Amino acid sequence: MQKILMGVVAFFVVVYFWYTRLYSSYDNKLATMTQEYENMITDLKNVEMKSKTLEALKEEYVELLDKYLEIEQLLPEVKQIPSFLVQLHTASSLTGTKITKIEPRPIAPESFYNVANFDIQMEGGYHEFGKFMSYVANFPFIANVSNMDIKAPSVNVGTSETEGDSFKELNKPTIKANFLLSTYYVKPDERLQEIEI
Repeated sequence: MQKILMGVVAFFVVVYFWYTRLYSSYDNKLATMTQEYENMITDLKNVEMKSKTLEALKEEYVELLDKYLEIEQLLPEVKQIPSFLVQLHTASSLTGTKITKIEPRPIAPESFYNVANFDIQMEGGYHEFGKFMSYVANFPFIANVSNMDIKAPSVNVGTSETEGDSFKELNKPTIKANFLLSTYYVKPDERLQEIEI
């Protein structure tokens, strides 16, 4: 009976040492590794979902960048102001109007863009002035006209005979206009920097 009792005690001692020394440490390691495995599976699923949306994000980025570049063309860089002035004079010569004064005002900064204002004084016929405004409205960038002041000086319109039966106008009716012409350009530090994705 003592042998049986000693055998049972020895069995429990062996089981106790096996459980505390081996099984518990392996069980803890197994639990830790199981948790790490579950975390890795979750991370992999997240990466898989992100990779699926990454292509969609790239396409959306390219589309938005194209739209931005189109809009940016409407807000030229400051170095394009000479081109703006050339277009202004071209419009004037094509329409038969005469620009008598262009006076630049100081650059007016806004939130993300600057405004370049010019006081313009011009003269010409009524229809020619309308054509000039049409050219300005169709500039390849944003240009606004404001503070318009149009005066029609009193003129005598008459005719005199020249060669044969043709007639010539003595005085052509004209208008004089003063207005503020504004164009805009994005501040250099506000320009979108393209990123590689």
